[in-house]
Amino acid sequence: QNEINEVPFFDVQLPYELALKIFQYLGKAELGRCAQVSRTWKILAEDEVLWYRLCQEEGYLLDMSISEHSCWKLALKNCRAREHMLKTNWKSRVGAVSQLHYEPGRVLCDVHCCDGVVMAGYSSGEVKLWDTRTWDYRAPVLAAVPGPGGAGALPHVSFVRINSSLAVAAHEDGTVSVWSLLLGQEPIHHFQHNQHLQALALAPGGAAVATASGFQVRLESPDDRGFWQSPGTFEIQKLVNFLNLVPDVTGSPVAVAAAEDIVYLLKAEAPGRILHSVYGQPVTCLDVAAHEAAFGIKTFGWLLNEPNQILLYNLETNQCVTKVGNSMGDFSCVNLHSSPPNMLVAGNKDRR
Repeated sequence: QNEINEVPFFDVQLPYELALKIFQYLGKAELGRCAQVSRTWKILAEDEVLWYRLCQEEGYLLDMSISEHSCWKLALKNCRAREHMLKTNWKSRVGAVSQLHYEPGRVLCDVHCCDGVVMAGYSSGEVKLWDTRTWDYRAPVLAAVPGPGGAGALPHVSFVRINSSLAVAAHEDGTVSVWSLLLGQEPIHHFQHNQHLQALALAPGGAAVATASGFQVRLESPDDRGFWQSPGTFEIQKLVNFLNLVPDVTGSPVAVAAAEDIVYLLKAEAPGRILHSVYGQPVTCLDVAAHEAAFGIKTFGWLLNEPNQILLYNLETNQCVTKVGNSMGDFSCVNLHSSPPNMLVAGNKDRR
């Protein structure tokens, strides 16, 4: 492509492909110095193969092929500049606020987002979507399913959840509606609880829904033909505070539920199992990954001198892998599923 057959390499002439292999061992600074040696070396040092490899090694644009950019040197420069800007803004606490317009008089009850699509539920019972990847920020209303009372004002929304393909909303009367983001504004599935929900979970990358109402946890998922069914319903001892679906599960869905000081592992078409239970140590946060669950516990009474911790359990062996944290404050949030490998991120009421 460069119409150069041989490259002068000190006192010898090397084929272009061989010289390119030598240059692959150089970094950005070395390639910049080599580009100042001669016109031939400049063409060699700016070869797209070299800068595509550097871009991939630094973790940028990993899902792109070499043909998707005309100048990979510029692409790497732009990625590094954007990352530097984000870090600088974060340290300087600089940010921008965008308002998604909605009619006044409605109270926002819950909000969730995925890949730039924002889902919001209101006290009017309406559920709206905003696609922040477009300029117009249109907000279509997802059609709701009438509750057991029939027509009339919709009960306010309790929870909303969204992933790349589905949107789910739960109303105060126990109605749960599921929409497909590809098929339109009419629900593809809905079911009813006898009372309001304490928790709602949607699989991050799949088609499975978990709900907790009263002392009951229910799993919903489509079968091979696309018909939704309930492969598992569990009666537990206490009210659920936190509920998560395990991601990347093949077959029937698996949920992890925290009910005060008990953590349950709930596998569809199998009896529920207690993963962790210590009287007087309530769970304060919960998150799950493909094979592990992490949750914070709070100590009380005779255990007052023992610091609060985050426990990490293996979901295959049902054993505690490690305990981390050791803080006098309550752990208020934990992120396991999107943290780097062998790491987790947690927040604490001691502001750390």
